Formats: sequence, C-alpha cells, structure tokens
Amino acid sequence: MHGIVSLLDETYYRVIEELWAELQGEFGVQGVYVTPYPHFSYHIAQDYQLSNLKAFLHDFAAQYSCFYVRTTGLALFTGERPVLYIPLVRNHCLSKFHRALWRALQLSGIVSGGSELYHPNQWIPHITIGFGDIDAHKLSQIVPYLSSRDFAWDLHVNNLALIYDTGTEQTLCHQEELKSCVDV
Repeated sequence: MHGIVSLLDETYYRVIEELWAELQGEFGVQGVYVTPYPHFSYHIAQDYQLSNLKAFLHDFAAQYSCFYVRTTGLALFTGERPVLYIPLVRNHCLSKFHRALWRALQLSGIVSGGSELYHPNQWIPHITIGFGDIDAHKLSQIVPYLSSRDFAWDLHVNNLALIYDTGTEQTLCHQEELKSCVDV
C-alpha cells in the first residue's frame, strides 16, 4: 500500500525515531521500520497514478497553510496483529484538511483501491509506534514501560508527502511544503 501522509516536524520526528530505537533495543520490536518515516497518514491506496499525483500534491499543498495538532496518550488497534500508536486529537483544521484531501483525491481519478479505513467518517489519525511484530505478551511489557511518559505534544503540520511501496521497501517518493503557517 502507498500512503499520502504528513511527516512529523523535526522535533517529533527525532523523538519518534528515538522511541522506535528504544523499543527495538528493549523489546526487540522493529515492525515499524517497514515504513521508516515518522508520520501520520491521511489516505492509503493500492495504487496512485504517480505521473499525476506529484502535481496533485503540489497544487493541493499550495492551497493550505500549516497548522498544529495535538497528540495524547497511547492507544491500540486490536486484532491478530495489534498496532500500538499515539493518537492525534482531531481539531477543526486537521479534519477540514483531511476531508478536503479525501474529496479531491476521489474526484481526481488518480486513486485505485483506496482504503475506506481512512474515509473522513472512519479515520483515526495516529502515529504508529509498534506493529507487525507486537503480540499480547510484548504489549503487556511495552505499555507499562511507556505508561508514565507524556505523549501530549503539539505537532506542527507543515507538509504533505507520498510514501510509496516499491514491493521490496517503502520509500519517501515526494514531499510538498504547505504554505505559510498560522496558529490554531
């Protein structure tokens, strides 16, 4: 799957990289390295028409100012392969940006096989900190290990990027900066 994402700002990009490394060292988890870019996703799909997507991202990003979003705590997507994550608190700017991006992508005709889990009515924005090689036993160790940490952060959202799955790895294929920043 390919994804349209925002990479985390410089400060929290490093914080998440350090957290991933710490969890790998302490608990041997490294599934997050499949997509080794600290980010949160707006849209994922089986395929995008790359020839048109870069221009689409450029034009879309040029219409929107930077904004801030808050994170809070830890959360879990359950199932056979649980996902441990830091949730983003939806605010007006984030929801408006996501809804506009989703709508524009649907109208563009450049998406094939988009995931409904990222539809604005279902989307749970998050920063993944563990998945793929996390099970109930590891979770029972990791959650208490992290439970006293402060995950209430103010993230500066200033970009729109494409993470592309080549079939052997996921790469940062393209990135566009949002226009000038405003306080939210």
